[in-house]
Amino acid sequence: MRWTARRLWPGAVVLAAGCANLATPTFSTPQAIPAELPATVRALPVLDATELPAATTPAPPANYYQLTADHCRDLAYRNSSLANLIESSTLVHTGYCATSQSQTCADLLRYNTATHLSLEARNRTAGAALTLYYRILELELKADVLTNSLTELDALVKTLDTLKDKGFKLPANAYELKKQRIELLGEQAKLQSGLAKLNTELKALLAVDPNVPGFLLPADAVKVSPDPLDADAAVQVGLARRADLNLLRTLQASTDHATVPAVRAVLMGLTPVLGAVMPLPQRAYLMPYVAGLAKAEACHLRNQLAAVLKDREREAIKEIRTAVGDWATARDLVVISKQKFALAQDQQLDLEKREKLGQNVDVELRLARLEAYKLEAEVIADVVKWKLADVKAREALGLLCGE
Repeated sequence: MRWTARRLWPGAVVLAAGCANLATPTFSTPQAIPAELPATVRALPVLDATELPAATTPAPPANYYQLTADHCRDLAYRNSSLANLIESSTLVHTGYCATSQSQTCADLLRYNTATHLSLEARNRTAGAALTLYYRILELELKADVLTNSLTELDALVKTLDTLKDKGFKLPANAYELKKQRIELLGEQAKLQSGLAKLNTELKALLAVDPNVPGFLLPADAVKVSPDPLDADAAVQVGLARRADLNLLRTLQASTDHATVPAVRAVLMGLTPVLGAVMPLPQRAYLMPYVAGLAKAEACHLRNQLAAVLKDREREAIKEIRTAVGDWATARDLVVISKQKFALAQDQQLDLEKREKLGQNVDVELRLARLEAYKLEAEVIADVVKWKLADVKAREALGLLCGE
């Protein structure tokens, strides 16, 4: 049966009429309204903090959970969300008959790429977890020093108040001591808040249930290494162990006529800027079948990989040498802070001997103890800085992602 224009025309009229009945949406552009503000004289509102309750000393949590550095690293290594995502997204063919040699090589390349990328992600996650671990240790140690300082300061202020009641003239720093006590209470509040935040972050990296109340308690003592780091040896270890460098070497070794498209895709993923200048060739599907084209493309790609690898090795060497330098500097700072702390301890010991001989050195002794506590906190901070530099150096060498 033939359809003519006469038969189609009524339907077209109906469609046109239906479209005509549809409401056409209209959009109005909002008009700018000039701001009109009342003129006034300069009179600022008063801040009101009169109804606040007295500051309270933050209480430590009721529960603690022991955690060693090795266990921390292992949990972070295993629970790296990025590494697990990379591995779960990789199609691993076992007992599967691929449709072509190119497909088989591409699948193997993708699997090897995922292996190196996941190792790199686990190395970084382990480094982040250990950094949080030692920062928690620092704050926990400082919390004890701060508590001791407050106890000593309270006793000192009480002694000065007693002397004042007896009519003795107070030392010039009596006001500063009371001010110092208030500042220490503020530091204590900040410290507990910092501990809560660090524990939340570390629990997330270790896949610890965040709803379980309590803090993680580092169980490892930190001992500063007396032996120096050999920068040249560290560079050699890092060049051999780093997963990002081994990935590029694997790509180089895997580049042939069957893997050119897959290697190009990986390379552009690692160095996205290459996507602007190295598009996949339109004749890529011919590579497995045209020997001349395949050899030229594979050779060109291997040269590009060699250039990228050389550049990454230079960056790795710079990162490793910088980490080794920071490690050595941090260790020197520990030596200096220990010397200052030792001087304060000697002064405290001398005053204690004079007190035993019956001399009235109570105020001077308590001030010496306060100074010693302050310098002890500096030693703790410097030792932890060294340990964080040690973690950073191991991360730069790629040593946190293996045995």
